Amino acid sequence: MDTDAKRATAGMKIEIPIEVAGADCLGVHFLDRTRTLAIGRHGGKVVLDRKLVPQQDVTVRCLATGREADARIVGQVGKSGDHHHYGIKFLDKDANIWGIEFPTSAEPEGTVGRVLLQCTGCKDQEVMYLDEFELEVLEVDSHLSHFCKRCRDASLWRRSLAAAEEPAAIASAPPAPTPMQERRREPRRKMSITACVRTARFGDDVVKTRTVSRTGLSFVGSWNYVPGDVIEVAVPYSPAGGNLFMRAKVARIQYLEAESTKLYGIVYQGVKA
Repeated sequence: MDTDAKRATAGMKIEIPIEVAGADCLGVHFLDRTRTLAIGRHGGKVVLDRKLVPQQDVTVRCLATGREADARIVGQVGKSGDHHHYGIKFLDKDANIWGIEFPTSAEPEGTVGRVLLQCTGCKDQEVMYLDEFELEVLEVDSHLSHFCKRCRDASLWRRSLAAAEEPAAIASAPPAPTPMQERRREPRRKMSITACVRTARFGDDVVKTRTVSRTGLSFVGSWNYVPGDVIEVAVPYSPAGGNLFMRAKVARIQYLEAESTKLYGIVYQGVKA
């Protein structure tokens, strides 16, 4: 996968029904009803049962919102059976056919969680970066008070139930275990929050965090991870949906003798300290 394709498909793993119209590599026009595998502010990853080529233009229509936009095929990013997975990029950078409000800048200082929430009033959806206090409120009360641009007032926001995460296929190359010793530039805060650790080897492991920060977290898990394991983590996590998985790596292991278990420290990939 080239850099542009990676950039185009970076975002939330979420399935949304769509229609894609265009012409395939043989010049045959098509209108296919299919789905996304991931979406972002400027594009996403879609499934098609036909062969397309990079730089080919298509029209994508979101069936949930009725909005459509012209997009460009960035490249093929995967395949499952006869299903081709393509990264797409909208030609209009301001196009937002998903009906989801995305953050307009880099993560704010203090971010320790990421989640897709929905306004209980107008049903608008927004990706929110949460600090430790907001994360704790969501964990306890299952909702947050947040200003809604459409309602033009503060309203209650709950997890969006639209998210249907795609299982990750993650390879790992584990080195020998190492003790948990590290100088952290980003302070970690003690906090017990439900999270989900996802690997190809073990599947989904729902855990409780011990500490969280903008660049990583620690947890006690039920599986034997090793330093170097590449994983995906969603914090906060709910089986109902709205979860945003971030790519991460197991960095440290500490054996907790009093509890006869292991404490794992992970760091997010692509997040600057």
